[in-house]
Amino acid sequence: MADEVVIDTSTLINFLRIGRVDLLAGLAAYRFVVTDDVRAEILSSYPVQYANLDLALKAGQLHVVSLVDPAELAAFAAMQALRVLGDGECSAIAAAQARGLPLAMDDGTARKKTAAQYPTIKLLDTVGLVVEAIRAGLLTVAEADAIKLDWHDNHQFKKPKLLSFGDLLP
Repeated sequence: MADEVVIDTSTLINFLRIGRVDLLAGLAAYRFVVTDDVRAEILSSYPVQYANLDLALKAGQLHVVSLVDPAELAAFAAMQALRVLGDGECSAIAAAQARGLPLAMDDGTARKKTAAQYPTIKLLDTVGLVVEAIRAGLLTVAEADAIKLDWHDNHQFKKPKLLSFGDLLP
């Protein structure tokens, strides 16, 4: 059975922008979940990508979770009290913390706050997920490098030290 992973907007939007949520769904080790707040953030800030999110949810490639447990709500409030992160990040962190799940997140500030507040949360990111997709045979290195270039040129994904995903493989 696949392990659940909470995915934040910063990572999810990378895959939504290129219409490749199938790469996440193809990683058999994981079952990606999105909080209601992350879903709302994408709807309000990325309406074009929301269509891809809606399709992925309907196809069962991603799953929505709601913060209802008191531990989740307490963690959500603690993160909001920092007044640095948005509701999407706060809810993703809270769900990961309370449920003991890994968290896929790229935003540097949010990653630092998560590590400081909840050091036991395992953090994943876009680069690591793409490497796993290559290892799983879902992408070639050349395809992954083309995606990286597209992200760099057309999105906020800037990894100047990463020349090729091939450099990250044994």
